[in-house]
Amino acid sequence: METKRKLTVLRNILYCCFALGLLFLIIAALLYLPCKCFVANVYQGAFGIDISSYQNMWVYFVGLIKVILIFLFLVPAIAVHLVSLKQD
Repeated sequence: METKRKLTVLRNILYCCFALGLLFLIIAALLYLPCKCFVANVYQGAFGIDISSYQNMWVYFVGLIKVILIFLFLVPAIAVHLVSLKQD
């Protein structure tokens, strides 16, 4: 029974990490939308990155974070959940 409890704790930690990561991603997207042109202009002036490249980097960033959240936290959480079900 101790192993099942450890698996449940691990599963809950992974689910919480996924939920927090998703929450931060949503907050970042909501903060990005109203000021994307301003930030793109700042990057263009400071680093010489044009606006379309900056927006493409943002899309790649969001896609990468979603993949990391799914495959680093959600998939192992589901796997641990299934393993803990078989412990009975």
